[in-house]
Amino acid sequence: MEEADQYRCRLINLKHSGDPDYQAEAACEVLANIDGIILAAPFSKHSVHIIYALDRLTFEIIIELLDELNFELQDSILVSLRNTIYCYLEDNARANMHLDVTEFQEPEDESQAVSQDSDKYWEDYR
Repeated sequence: MEEADQYRCRLINLKHSGDPDYQAEAACEVLANIDGIILAAPFSKHSVHIIYALDRLTFEIIIELLDELNFELQDSILVSLRNTIYCYLEDNARANMHLDVTEFQEPEDESQAVSQDSDKYWEDYR
């Protein structure tokens, strides 16, 4: 996979809000501090243009984060369909990237693994 294929450029549409804390500029400030986001810039007052690394983030994760932070996304049928297609395409692209998921997992506690082995040992002799 070429290096350019590892990045995604997306447009996120927010619901119209009179509160500036829930408009595009505020969303960009939140997204700019996330590891994996290359660019977060307001496209308009109610839409955000983002570029992110696919090996670190997905569109679905970004959308869920904005939802958790109480940014309301536009929920028209066309935008919902587009978002679903983005998620599907990214799932396929990530599956073809052959990411090493052990890099993101916490190391297993060795003492726990040893205790499980010793339990199995005693079960064999009971």
